[in-house]
Amino acid sequence: MKNLDKNSLPSSIQAEKAALGCLLLEPNLWDDLATQIEEKDFTQTENKIIYRAIKKLSDQGTQLDTLTLIEAVSSDEEIKKNSNLNFSSYIKDLFEETPGTSNFSNYVDIVKQTSSLRKLIETADEISSTAFTTDSFSSDDAITKAEDKILKLRDSIERKSGPQIAKDLVGPVYENIDINLKSSGPLVGNSTGFKYIDNLTMGLQKGDLFIIAGRPGMGKTAFAMSIACNLLIDEVPVLLFSMEMSSRSIMYRLFSSFSRVDFKRLQEAKNLSEQDFRDIDDASTILSKSKLFIDDTPGLSPSELISRARKVKRENPDLGLIIIDYLQLMNSDRNSENRVSEMSEISRSVKSLARDLDITVIALSQLNRAVENRNNKRPLMSDLRESGALEQDADLVAFVYRDEYYNETPENKGLAEVNIAKHRNGKTGKVKLHFASNIIKFENLADNDPAMSMPTNYED
Repeated sequence: MKNLDKNSLPSSIQAEKAALGCLLLEPNLWDDLATQIEEKDFTQTENKIIYRAIKKLSDQGTQLDTLTLIEAVSSDEEIKKNSNLNFSSYIKDLFEETPGTSNFSNYVDIVKQTSSLRKLIETADEISSTAFTTDSFSSDDAITKAEDKILKLRDSIERKSGPQIAKDLVGPVYENIDINLKSSGPLVGNSTGFKYIDNLTMGLQKGDLFIIAGRPGMGKTAFAMSIACNLLIDEVPVLLFSMEMSSRSIMYRLFSSFSRVDFKRLQEAKNLSEQDFRDIDDASTILSKSKLFIDDTPGLSPSELISRARKVKRENPDLGLIIIDYLQLMNSDRNSENRVSEMSEISRSVKSLARDLDITVIALSQLNRAVENRNNKRPLMSDLRESGALEQDADLVAFVYRDEYYNETPENKGLAEVNIAKHRNGKTGKVKLHFASNIIKFENLADNDPAMSMPTNYED
């Protein structure tokens, strides 16, 4: 706080003293205080030391009263540095001058709110200092760091809310049950557009992290984009972070998927029939009316991605899906030589994003080369374990596999397998789909398709 006068910052010494005095009158209030404010939320040195001493007594299981508190305070190293502080008299005054405990929650709230304001001012001062010392070529980086500081401040304030009583949580759950009861189908989330995947997952659930993993060439991006297309048809807004493909390439794929015009012919713009042009016009209409947001910035860090996602969510409260393509192309906010540790940080950040925004996040992930060394190259959960904490953080894990990539036969041509290998809140299982390579799109197989009766072996 180089530019700030600490004495001018928001504070309420009387509220601090009253909150601590209430603990001397009613020691059982300590747990209520400790779940909402910390030592650094106090401004006065005496109050910080007293809070620390009360915490020490609580940790030791010692009953709090004026005598035990005076004894605990006298052993504090900071007292030795400030020998002019008369804590015996100060503590007795706290006990005698506190009018009662009936306004305890109000005292705590005042301490908490003034602390939040101080933190906001301090953060703003840090941001201002950064801005003054940043050259014009690094302004984007400075803005990203500023956003990150604000987000971390908000998170640090919100995580002090503590446990909630079940009765306060009953209403939202009951309302959700009522909505699902009145719905016409079995889904309780947005449909993926794939019947048998919806049967397993009951749709895309808010707050879930859905990992789609596979080796290169299996169609991870195509599968995720096929889900996005199905949501866009249902007029559900989608946000796509594409760190591998440009927005232009993504749009070409979408034009091909919606129009069903061969991707290569669409790119070349050759040999297109009048019907093709009509289909392309129809695709253009769908995409123009859709709420699809594409961010093709390469190498985003978790803090950058989160701030951009929050901005889109603020401006579009009905945002239904975020897709990240793909996790291994993200950069960590922290410099580390251990990529597994960095991936764990990225994974936790993405899961937090899903929960904070109450939205489904589909994150694509590459798998290591160990898959290629097996006779059966279908991915297993063990293949994901070297990718940081992905397996642990994910609510759903789906492996995409196309056998024709390795061994093309008439039977497996265009056949894709999606293995829901982890589902935190429901069933797992394997689903067969058709992969239309000419339009780079996954589609449902007909129930009477011969491929539906073919066995699928997921064993080593």
